[in-house]
Amino acid sequence: MQKQQINLLIAEDDELQLELIEGYLAPFSHIRIVGKARTGDELISLATLTPDLTAMIVDIHLGEGRGGLESYSILKLRGVHLPTILITGMAPHASVTYDLGIVDIVEKPYTEKRFRQAVEKLQNDISYQRFMEAGGLYVPVCGEEILQMTPADILYIESINRTILVHTPREAYETKIPIKLYESYLQDCHFYLTHRSFLVNLKKIGRIEGTSIFFQEGNEGKQALIAEEKTQEIITYWHNLKKWL
Repeated sequence: MQKQQINLLIAEDDELQLELIEGYLAPFSHIRIVGKARTGDELISLATLTPDLTAMIVDIHLGEGRGGLESYSILKLRGVHLPTILITGMAPHASVTYDLGIVDIVEKPYTEKRFRQAVEKLQNDISYQRFMEAGGLYVPVCGEEILQMTPADILYIESINRTILVHTPREAYETKIPIKLYESYLQDCHFYLTHRSFLVNLKKIGRIEGTSIFFQEGNEGKQALIAEEKTQEIITYWHNLKKWL
């Protein structure tokens, strides 16, 4: 299964430890650091306001004021639930972190291998949550190699000159599975055959202009089409769907 981009917030007040974490994360090309906090208050603010945040790495001690664990607990009470690796010099009692939903606890000093194990646990947790949010459904993509994606990974599926392409935010993957078979398989996942050549994930639409479909922020380079006779039907369906998202 392809690795989805992870947007990561790091909470660490020690500059050397922050550099170490960044260095250990460098080989993970799909992980993007989108914020850095040095205090508990900064952690709470950034975790609440940063759009599309996926996960956090939090040091238990953060400058003055609230520590990392206390700040994480406050975020949970506010309804912010993010998979998190906790870094600490002295691990808290296991029952405390289990109840809070911490993915892994990394005790200082730690090796790159131990850090990588924690990141892999984080990735597995994120993949599982996305899988369950997608209804426990994988979408097979059969090209040179067989990939498994969730419906949420896919923007649209396109048929062009007898080639079927599965478009994700970052790439397009060729598959041998016919678009009609995908239509049948994904009919309960808000995928709609907007045009004989386009099966679109309606949850990913950003706007519709005439017979052109444009996708949400960050996917501006992707575009699908609507058959003219289906335009009003799809716009109505899409607007009704947005009310429930």
